Amino acid sequence: MKQLPLFFDVNDNGYSLKDDIEDSNNNLSPDTYKGIYAMHKYWSKKPHNLVANYISRYSSKGEIVLDPFCGSGVSIIESLKLGRRAIGIDINPIAVFSTLMALQHVDIRVLKSHFDILQQEIQPEIDKLYHTECPKCGYSQAVTTHTIWEHNSPRELWVACPACQTAKAIKSPSRKDLETSQNPLEKPRWFPTNELIENHRINARAGTRVCDLFTKRALVALSLLLARIRQIPDEKIRAIMEFCFSASLPQASNMVFVIRRRGKIGGDETNARVEVGSWVIGYWTPPEHFEIHVWRCFQNRFARIVKGKQEANSIIPSTAEPLFSFTELSQSSLGYWVFRGTATQLPIPSESVDYIFTDPPHGNRIPYLELSLMWNAWLGFEFDWEDEIVISEAQSRRKGANDYYRRLQQAFGEMWRVLKPDRYISIAFNSLNDETWLSLLNGLVTAGFEVLEVAPLEYSARSVVQDSRKNGLKTDFVLTGRKNIKTNRSEFFVNESRSQLEEAMLRYFASRTNGAETHEVITGLLTPAIPLGTVYKVSQIMQSLEKMCIYQNGWQLKPS
Repeated sequence: MKQLPLFFDVNDNGYSLKDDIEDSNNNLSPDTYKGIYAMHKYWSKKPHNLVANYISRYSSKGEIVLDPFCGSGVSIIESLKLGRRAIGIDINPIAVFSTLMALQHVDIRVLKSHFDILQQEIQPEIDKLYHTECPKCGYSQAVTTHTIWEHNSPRELWVACPACQTAKAIKSPSRKDLETSQNPLEKPRWFPTNELIENHRINARAGTRVCDLFTKRALVALSLLLARIRQIPDEKIRAIMEFCFSASLPQASNMVFVIRRRGKIGGDETNARVEVGSWVIGYWTPPEHFEIHVWRCFQNRFARIVKGKQEANSIIPSTAEPLFSFTELSQSSLGYWVFRGTATQLPIPSESVDYIFTDPPHGNRIPYLELSLMWNAWLGFEFDWEDEIVISEAQSRRKGANDYYRRLQQAFGEMWRVLKPDRYISIAFNSLNDETWLSLLNGLVTAGFEVLEVAPLEYSARSVVQDSRKNGLKTDFVLTGRKNIKTNRSEFFVNESRSQLEEAMLRYFASRTNGAETHEVITGLLTPAIPLGTVYKVSQIMQSLEKMCIYQNGWQLKPS
């Protein structure tokens, strides 16, 4: 089987907290992502019910919760649901747009009526691009719903025919089909020509443009659809339709891989059931990929948008209103201020925020702006490459470790400044890298926070983004600290003693009755050490695990 790229994701679910994070009354299991959280893909989504648990523990109704790396807005949504006021900031335009689209109330009947008008006016134009002859009845205006491309040429068509009511007939492309798929008669309207930033870690090749991620026919269809959406006079409806358009782009691209599940069909092992895959996180175009009818992609995504907006109408208080300054927020009883900006310069008065929950970029793990270029380019959003806090392997960006740690430290300093004394901050992170882990920990301490606990997060759904090896982290962590103005701000030091580490590991496993996953071992060893101002290197913990333990349904001590 072909090795998949490093950044590869087959679901939109993101991450989940493990159910051993609890408050004083409840054991919580992570909820799946649906409704409001399934409208638009974004990375590193946290499980909303457990984010809500943190917000409930460390803030009260009417107080202000800040997330300066808000992503798709989970913490903002949960804050409003719990009666808090919320500030969401992100440098990524699509993140801010997604958060605002999740929060807005909308009349569902009006939204559906605009969709119906859009469908009546634009679907027939798009259908013409995909017309083919039905292999069952010969009808000349049947519609190709899916095309399987192999090595830049169509190899297989899935056809829906209104004449004979066939939902899916499979055929090989005719000469006319080849021509219409590769050289559509209709000319495209505007489409983005932004070049990807070369970064082999996310499969972004030099000279590749955003438009190169789509077939010529898809570009025509997408450009027609977007041009019509932008004619909608109602500003709120137009924004939601653009949001739906953006969310449908991955499945309309060339990055949808073909799943072939082999098995015996009629005794023939060469037969295979073919299924539609998903978008990879990086810009990888598989040698064999789908081209899906653009309107079909939009229509399917619209069904998710409707469910999401129905939920938003019910869970976001109607009194929660969008605001445009801290002054407005401070004078409101319930509202939100969501805007594009950088965590290193927070336009917020000192000692005015009651709680911070955030998930900053984890070193070079996910280069958010680079991965969001497809969305931002199509929607015409401008963005700031320079101020992103990230380590990128794109050499042209010059975003190395020094720049990352310097900017992250500035962000922690700003968070300390705006947080009220004796209030709390929770930072989610994921890294097995010693330098990243220690820099994050010491960054909080240097800023003035007293680190109180580390708790694990783990993924709710399997994804190839995760490291599936036995020593893979498979988790995020949450560091919680307090703004203690009396803290002496002394940094953590590393306990290099192998014997003390091994003794601590023996004590840890003696307290367990079954095997432990890697993240459980790390948490069990680091949490008791934090109050003492010492930590073990994660790399040394891993080395000791390999030396002292075996992995059988979790790590267990080797027999003496």
